[in-house]
This record gives sequence, structure tokens and C-alpha cells, in this order.
Amino acid sequence: MKLSLVIPTYNEKENIENLILEILSNFDKNKINGEIIIVDDNSEDQTGVIVENMKEKYNNIYVIHRDGKLGLSSAVLEGFMVSNGEILGVMDADLSHPVDKINEMFQSIQNGADMAIGSRYIKGGHIKGWNLHRKVLSKGATLLARIFTEVKDPMSGFFMFKKEYFVKENINSKGFKILLELLVKLNYKQIVEIPYVFINRTKGKSKANTGEIIYYLENLIKYLPYKKEIILQFIRFAFVGIIGTLLNIIILYILTEYYQVYYVLSAIISFVIAITLNYFLNKMWTFRELIGNSIVNKYFKFFAVGLIALSVNVFFLYILTEVFKFYYIISQIVAISLSFFINFIGNKIWTFSK
Repeated sequence: MKLSLVIPTYNEKENIENLILEILSNFDKNKINGEIIIVDDNSEDQTGVIVENMKEKYNNIYVIHRDGKLGLSSAVLEGFMVSNGEILGVMDADLSHPVDKINEMFQSIQNGADMAIGSRYIKGGHIKGWNLHRKVLSKGATLLARIFTEVKDPMSGFFMFKKEYFVKENINSKGFKILLELLVKLNYKQIVEIPYVFINRTKGKSKANTGEIIYYLENLIKYLPYKKEIILQFIRFAFVGIIGTLLNIIILYILTEYYQVYYVLSAIISFVIAITLNYFLNKMWTFRELIGNSIVNKYFKFFAVGLIALSVNVFFLYILTEVFKFYYIISQIVAISLSFFINFIGNKIWTFSK
């Protein structure tokens, strides 16, 4: 099998030559019949010129020069369209992805996998050099993406897959992340994740910005029609939540008014009863699980997610009311909405994950 490795670039002159030489050496060492396709977004630092000069010496390097900074995802798609390989691969140009993992990923597909993903979030994977802000953003984006896939690192920019699965007409991702779009829209059967250590770039500047976050959120909304079961789960989860809330209020009222139980104790009892009912309804109806499937373990997970959601509710209620001076009812509506989404996402990707 031949490998076509696509590398999008924009102002990567400090990294690109070393990266290409490392990849070519890795191809030779592991006897990989590979080509490197550089897709350059009109780099101001002459990245494209450097690659053109290298083409004169190496016949398996190709470069596409684009008219402007048109985005990583579209660059990857252009690279796919001119590729000659039976296996398509993607990696960054900033030396964040280890070249020595290329052969392991390539061999995984040779041995039967449909897609191999370099993963930072499985055992053996790690991130070096990111500050807390970058880690929180990445983890948050990954958690949102996990609604759509069981893959642990669906935001990875380092992956390979069989070209036979690629259908260009289905793919129209904007922004920095194209893997999630491929996972959502294309029918991969066997996916393997290979751990690697992501090392933050030491040369050049990161291209991430607020616009990419907006593109990402837009993409998530567009993926919903491809995963109609998620919409149905969300609706069922909301309905169960309404039932639990009504039950909570009824039990609280009965215990306090008719049995003279101290209202705080009544609130605790009603909360436990309501969340227990919610657990069983969500387990059997929302997420379609067998009743005996890890029933105790998942109950405590469900309870923990509920407490986290409650904490988020109280936190935002306080912040919006006391700091931003919102009317407390408005604050509570916003806080409930946020906590509800956290509750749904947490239970889908943790409590009731397969």
C-alpha cells in the first residue's frame, strides 16, 4: 500500500525542511512507499518556496500553492484530492506530532484497521508545553466531540485512514479540526487509537484563534442531523428531567407539610428519590441499557454527574446575580440550562458510555 501524507502549512519555514527530511528518513527506514503533499496557504515567510526547492532533489514531494489563508480543513481536502496513495494521512507541520509514530499507524491499517488515530488521551498519550488555558479549551472541545463518537481523541490532527472510505462531497468542515467530521460522516468500521506525546511547537506561532472556536461550534450543530439518535436521547433526557423535578417538588412538599419533616432533610430525601428514578428511566429508556448492566457502579456515576451539575447551577446562579447583577430568575434559567447540558453530556460520555 502507498501512503499519501498531507501536511497543511502557513508560515512554517522554521520547521518544514527538518520535518520533511525526518519523514523521508522514516519512509526509507520502514520501507514505506510514501509521498508527502504540502498544501501551503500562501505563506509570507516563503514556506512554499522552501518546499519547491526540496522537490528538485526528492521525487515524492508535492506542493500545492493556494491563493491565501483558506484554512486547515480545506487544505487537507485539497491534499486528499491530488493524492495517489491507498492510505491517506494527516499531520501538522510544527513538529508537534512524532514522526516515529508514522510507521506504527501505517502498519495498523496494513493489518486491517480502517483508521488509525494518534491519541493524546489514552494510556501512554500526553501533552507537553501547553498552559492551563490551552489544556482546558482542548479538553472541553474533546468532551463536546465525544457526544458524537467513542474515539477518545476526536480532535487529533494526526491520523491515517483507507482512501476507499473518503467521499469528498460529504466533507465540508471549516476551521482547524477535520477528523471529527470524517468520524461523523464516513463509515469507518475498525478504528484504532495509538498513544503519542504531543509536544507544543517551539518555533513559529500557533494559528488557533477565537474564530476557530466559533467554526468548531458551528460544525457541532451541523453534525446533529447525522446523529439523530443523539437528538432523541436529548429529548428523552429532558423529559425524564422534568418528571424528576416534579417528583422532587411533590415529595418535598408532602414530607414537609404533612409529615412535619425538617425541610432540609425533606429536600435531601426528595433529591435522592428523584435522582434514583431519573437514573433508572435514563438507563432503560434514554440510553437503552439493560437494567443489570453495571447497575451500582453507573448509579454512583450518575449521582456524581448530578452533583457536579448542581454545583455548576449554584455557581452560575451566584455569579450572574451577584457579580453581573442579573435578575435572579434570569440567572437561574441560564444556570439551569448550563447545568442541564453538563448533566446530559456527562452521563452520555461517562455514565452510559459503551
